[in-house]
Amino acid sequence: MRKLFFFLAVAVLAAACNSSGDAGFSIKGKIKNAAGKDLVLSVLGARSMDAVDTVKIGEDGSYEFKGTTKNPEFYAVSFLNSRDFITLVLDSVTEITLDADTAKFATSYTVKGSKDSELLKELNDKLEVTLTRIDSLGEIYRTAMGAPGFDSVEAVINAKYESIVEDQKNFNKKIIDANPNSLANLMALSQSVGQRAPVFNLEKDEAYFTKVDETLFKLYPESQAIKSLHDYLVQYNQQKEAKKNAVGVGLDAPEITLPTPEGKTLSLSSLKGNYLLLDFWAAWCKPCRAENPTLVENYKKYKGKGFTIFQVSLDQTKEDWTKAIADDKLGAWNHVSDLKYWESAPAQQYGVSSIPANFLLDPQGKVIATDLRGPALGAKLKEIYGM
Repeated sequence: MRKLFFFLAVAVLAAACNSSGDAGFSIKGKIKNAAGKDLVLSVLGARSMDAVDTVKIGEDGSYEFKGTTKNPEFYAVSFLNSRDFITLVLDSVTEITLDADTAKFATSYTVKGSKDSELLKELNDKLEVTLTRIDSLGEIYRTAMGAPGFDSVEAVINAKYESIVEDQKNFNKKIIDANPNSLANLMALSQSVGQRAPVFNLEKDEAYFTKVDETLFKLYPESQAIKSLHDYLVQYNQQKEAKKNAVGVGLDAPEITLPTPEGKTLSLSSLKGNYLLLDFWAAWCKPCRAENPTLVENYKKYKGKGFTIFQVSLDQTKEDWTKAIADDKLGAWNHVSDLKYWESAPAQQYGVSSIPANFLLDPQGKVIATDLRGPALGAKLKEIYGM
C-alpha cells in the first residue's frame, strides 16, 4: 500500500486530544490468513511509531489489544516488521472492532466503534482512489512523451491532474464541514498526493486550516497534535504580517545590533559608508552554504573598493555557527547572531521567512537590491564598481 504519513509543513501529526476517561480501550477482531503472526500496536509519535503492545494472532484469526491512554491519540496497528499499518484514533473509553485481510492489510480493513477511526478510513479510501487515478495519468504521460502533439496532450493531462486533486480536496472539505470536532480533520488537512504535493495549501486554503485550528484548539488546548497545528499557524501569521512590513528597495535598512562570535556587540549602522551586503544564513542551511563561495569570491574582488558583508546567522548554537564560519572561510567580514533560530529578531524585522536572503545597502544604509544570489550578486557589484 502507499504509505500515508501526515505532515503539517514542519511535523508529523501524532498525539491527539485530552480526555478525562481512564477506563481503558480495547481493539479486537479477526485478521484473515494471519494465524500465528505477531500484531503490533504503536503510538504515532512526533517523528516515529513507538510500539506499546504486541499480541499473537489466534488460529481463527482473532486478536485483542487492551490498554489505557490519558489522551486520545493516533495509533497504528501493523504486523511485526511491516511498514503497512492501519491508523486509528483511540481514547480510554474506545471499544473498536477491527477486521482485516493479510493480503491488503492497510486497505481492506473494516473498523467500527470509533467515529474518528471510521473517518480516517474514509479519507484513506478516497486517497487510494485518487492516487490510482493519478498513476493512470502518469502512464498516459510517459506513453505520450516525445510523440507529435505532446504539448497538447500534456496540457490536457495537467488539467485532469488538477481536477483530480481538487476532487480530493472537496471530499476532505466535506469531511471537515460535517465533523467539525473530529481529530480526523488533522489528517484531512495534511494528506498528500505525492512528494511535496499536499492536497491543501496553507496560502490558498488558510480558511480551512484556521477553521480546524479554532475549533479543535478550544476543545483540546493540551493536545500535542493540535498544538502543533496551532503553533504552526501562529508562526505562519507572524511571517505573513512581517512580509507586509518587509524591508524593500528604496527603504532605509532598520538597525541591527547583536553579539559577534567574540562576544562583542556590533551594529549595522557602524558600517555605513560602504556598499554592504546584509546576508541572512545558517550553518544548517544547505542552500546558504552553497552560496557562501560566491560571497567569498565577490568580497575578495571588491573589498578594496568599499564593499563589505554583514552576516546574520539563524543558528541555535555558537558551536555550529563558528564552525561554519571557519569551514566556509567567512572570517574576513562581520558576523552577528542572537542564536534564536527562526525567532531571530532581525529576521522577523526584515520579513525573512526563508534563507538565504540578502539585502544590498548603499553607503547611506538604504536598500538598493534584494535576494542577489549566484551570478546576480557579481553582476550588481560590477554595475556599481564598473569592474
